[in-house]
Amino acid sequence: MLPYNPFQKFGLNSVTAVFSRKQDGNMSLSYGDTKSSLANRKKFLGSIGIDYRSLICAQQVHGKNVEYVRQENKGSGALDYASSIMDTDGFITDQPGVPLAILTADCLSIFIYDPERPAIAILHAGWRSTEKNISQAGISRMREKFGSQAKDLLVGFGPSIRSCCFQVEEDFKSNFSFGLLKREGGIFMDIALINQRQLVGCGVEEENIFDPAFCTFSDDDFFSFRKEAQAAGRLISVMMLK
Repeated sequence: MLPYNPFQKFGLNSVTAVFSRKQDGNMSLSYGDTKSSLANRKKFLGSIGIDYRSLICAQQVHGKNVEYVRQENKGSGALDYASSIMDTDGFITDQPGVPLAILTADCLSIFIYDPERPAIAILHAGWRSTEKNISQAGISRMREKFGSQAKDLLVGFGPSIRSCCFQVEEDFKSNFSFGLLKREGGIFMDIALINQRQLVGCGVEEENIFDPAFCTFSDDDFFSFRKEAQAAGRLISVMMLK
């Protein structure tokens, strides 16, 4: 099975954007069973022409910090977690051949491409980062660094836990004004819808957002922390300008 391209709707050839499935193995160097993680990365990334030793990873903290990275950052977090870029939940770059990575197991990965610059961003949007509006933070960083205009941006979503399965506590009502669905006596969060609305609120055209709508909890093709707890591995979302 070929890696899934979250930009397939747009037919792009100038950017690599993919996410893994559970059958590709655990991609994390710090969560789940990590003994084969480097081999899994090597095989998966090799299938799309990326050297796994060049990967740039983050020590994700569920915040909204988005770092600009370049050629000299290649290899950060590629072979060990300790060398990952600290306190970061997103990357931007305008340099070709710089592979950016986010690791998830229920959180949403967001891929952003500016074809005018060109430039890219990849974001890790769990509910905490979504509450802090990491989508807006990523677009703001692209505007500041590259002069990107939101109306030009193309966006793809990776898999995440969906509203069918993401039940949250009652106090979420005070944190989000939309994207919370009441049913069966509970409240369920639609993290993809919230990020979509936030992106549109920043000026991204709705038709320029592609959501494949994969649920990590209900679909056995993906790792899910909510379902598997500490045993859960991590999926990898990777983006690179060619």
